Amino acid sequence: MTSLQFIVILAGLFIGYKLISYMLSPGSGEQTRRTTPPPTPDDPVEEEQDPSLSQGWREGAAKQQSHPPRTWYQTLGIDPSASRQEIDCAYRRQISQYHPDKVAMMGDEIRFVAESRTKEINAAYDTATRQQPS
Repeated sequence: MTSLQFIVILAGLFIGYKLISYMLSPGSGEQTRRTTPPPTPDDPVEEEQDPSLSQGWREGAAKQQSHPPRTWYQTLGIDPSASRQEIDCAYRRQISQYHPDKVAMMGDEIRFVAESRTKEINAAYDTATRQQPS
């Protein structure tokens, strides 16, 4: 293999790496690119296309929370006489599903539901650990 072939191979690998990393990086898709200039302070504020969509999710989550509050063992999905290990296991299982970091790249509505559910799970776990003997 000549040095020219070696340089061409290295250049191809480098260009391919840059192209793939650009295409896979967040925010490089067509839907995230702006086609209009950023708004100026003098521009009128535009409403969302359908504000009822985001309102619907928030109202739905509020209605869901307006139900009678569940007990800590219902929230964690365990028996009231569960051991400390079972409580910890149930807490980890529930929090791994709804943790806000896992849904950070999803829509606002999903993040809102996940945050409210995480608060509920944390409160249930706190109550469970306070009621359980050490």
